Amino acid sequence: MTRLPEDEFELETLVRERTGEITQYLAAIVDSSDDAIISKDLHGTITSWNQGAERIYGYTASEAIGKPIAILIPAERQGEESGMLERLNRGERIDHFETVRLRKDGTRIEVSLTVSPVRNARREIIGASKIARDITDRKRRQAQLLILAREAEHRAKNMLSIVLATVQLAHADTAHELKRAIEGRI
Repeated sequence: MTRLPEDEFELETLVRERTGEITQYLAAIVDSSDDAIISKDLHGTITSWNQGAERIYGYTASEAIGKPIAILIPAERQGEESGMLERLNRGERIDHFETVRLRKDGTRIEVSLTVSPVRNARREIIGASKIARDITDRKRRQAQLLILAREAEHRAKNMLSIVLATVQLAHADTAHELKRAIEGRI
């Protein structure tokens, strides 16, 4: 019987050590992500900030933590945050919401946000976690491809018009039909 308290102590020590290892491992995963991983409380105050957030937004963790999440949101998009908070308070998750955010230097960047409610042990919503991916380059490439596609379509239509006009001219039987076909093109 004298062995039991020692075993309990050893078990508690082992559990505490293992819990610390798991916590460090999860923190390393969050910190090594290229995506911004940010948590905030229900008042919109930033409570955590990983290295991905530092890279994307330009603020260090010490500069961002304790500040309102609104520092990242352009004035004309401030309403998005209240809409997100309403959905989070209902327990909803927001997936791949594409929007614009601000870097520390004022540069606008396009991001895809995934926002999830954070719950305590009693399952009450106590905040939110945001994962933000910078999609500025992807959006720029999409816009360039759209311009190229429109230009190709325009050129193809021009070529088709030339071919159709040539066919019409080639099939004109009389000078009057030829004149009418040419005038229709001018």
